[in-house]
Amino acid sequence: MTTTADLAARLRAMPDDELERLVVARRLPAAVLADSGPQHASDFFDLAEALRTDDAVDAALEHLPRATLLALRDGAADPDALAPAVALGLADDAGAVDDAVAARLAASPEVTALRTGGTEEPRPAAAAPETADTATDTDPARARATGAERAFATMTVLAELLRAVDAGEVRELVKGGIGTPLARTLGERVGAEPEVVPDRLALLGRTSLADAGEGRWSVTDDGRSWLGTAWPERWVDLATRWWRSLDPAVHDVLAAADDDLRDLVSVGRWAFPAGARWLDAVLLDVGGTAEVLGTAVDGRVTPTGRAVLDGDVAAATADLPPTVEGVYLQHDLTVIAPGPLSPADDEALRSVADLEAPGLAARYRVSEDSVRRALRAGATRDDLLALLDRLSATDVPQPLRYVVDQVAARDGGIVVDVDPTGTGTRVVGTPDQLDLVGVDAELRQLGWDRLDLTTLATAHPPHVVHAALEEQRYPAVLTAAARPVTQDAPPVRRRAAGRTPEQAARALVERLRLTTERGEAEPEQEWLGRQIDLAVRGKTPIRLTVRMPDGSERPFSIVPTSVAAGRVRGRDTAVDVERTLPLSLVVAVDSEA
Repeated sequence: MTTTADLAARLRAMPDDELERLVVARRLPAAVLADSGPQHASDFFDLAEALRTDDAVDAALEHLPRATLLALRDGAADPDALAPAVALGLADDAGAVDDAVAARLAASPEVTALRTGGTEEPRPAAAAPETADTATDTDPARARATGAERAFATMTVLAELLRAVDAGEVRELVKGGIGTPLARTLGERVGAEPEVVPDRLALLGRTSLADAGEGRWSVTDDGRSWLGTAWPERWVDLATRWWRSLDPAVHDVLAAADDDLRDLVSVGRWAFPAGARWLDAVLLDVGGTAEVLGTAVDGRVTPTGRAVLDGDVAAATADLPPTVEGVYLQHDLTVIAPGPLSPADDEALRSVADLEAPGLAARYRVSEDSVRRALRAGATRDDLLALLDRLSATDVPQPLRYVVDQVAARDGGIVVDVDPTGTGTRVVGTPDQLDLVGVDAELRQLGWDRLDLTTLATAHPPHVVHAALEEQRYPAVLTAAARPVTQDAPPVRRRAAGRTPEQAARALVERLRLTTERGEAEPEQEWLGRQIDLAVRGKTPIRLTVRMPDGSERPFSIVPTSVAAGRVRGRDTAVDVERTLPLSLVVAVDSEA
């Protein structure tokens, strides 16, 4: 058995990196890790007491596998089985179990009910209810097709959500989460039920493709890269990111389940008998997410699902629907994609059309607004017609050409670009348009220089020239290369980001080391005093080794009653008398509990 003083001594002797890992693994409350406050740990004894509270011990036991719980309960000297408990500070290297841990083990019905030798029990059967339709159980090809279909649908929703996030459309409520109206709006945009949207956003956050930040979601660099990759790579990357985000305990449960996710909660309770409080909900979510990602169908991981989780892009390519090379341009200005487009073609089409219906056969629509947006992004009439001609499986319909021509004549007739030398501006347009611009009295201050019939030049910056032309209602377009560098969104005041668990643990260890070095008394004397004070509070017997006037050392077994004015008072258990000993002469303190 070990006590708070014993645990404090072990903590003090640990290397800093090992101690930091222990603090992170024990998931202590933020108040204990804080730099100040009534519950903050000011020394190693405070940390030891925080680790020995009922809640802290129970939380640690919940993450221990069956073999480790049995070793702790039965006092087994199996180093491999005890290793997880030793790493969490629940036992020492010799296998001695902390008395607070032993008490919580005895109070846990799940632990006391374990049978000795339970580590040899077979995995519990995951009996799935019999259903009339078991085609996916008997037809692997159908299971693979179903998984790929689900994966494609999920990736489509996630991609559209990422675009909504990038457009600044996703903000959380003050209390957390998104509101019902926003969920409904996003559901209509991405082609999903409103109640599904929060879960898909959570999946984006878990896989680090998007970040909730301080209430306004944003796309991460990884998310932007994911949008630009092909569908098979998207599937593999998404599934791998999700798999890596799972708790190690969940990985152990899934390994025991052996790709059979039916009745996964029972497997989890067998593998981690004390972990039902946190593990049940996590495993239910894991089983559901595996189905959503298409790696599992009807509770079983498919062969392709296993290959995808292992990073096999070829397997994903074989099951996902192939991308199509062309789209169908309709006379009513709709665009039909008969299958999934490559990310590059999809992005190009979105530059001139709006997505109306995402999915395996997506529908887009070209409008005056979408053409105007493309022109103002720097494209020309010829660029747009060339793009549509390249993507179309047939000729570009006349109504579509008419819309592009009409909008280009009104909004894209004058192109404002940066001068090839990098300074000043060049304006390109028809001779008639530039004749009007050159003699316009409101634009005379720009100091035009007519290079040729279709080109004007000025020393002013492109964005200034573009603003002046727009103010006079000329159909001017500023090219992308000529745009000034601006932020995606106005700057907002953000709260200081909270410390990560690793940062909080590092700060705690540094503070404890510094506190020990700066003790008002000598560091070792301060340490001995805290050990005695702990024995006073616990009314536990201790053995003091005292240096006598002649230089010899003599042990005294006492039950201390107080430490004050540099003296220790207590009852000597050997001769049953009260003793007062100078704290400065105490050289060692050993527990006799």
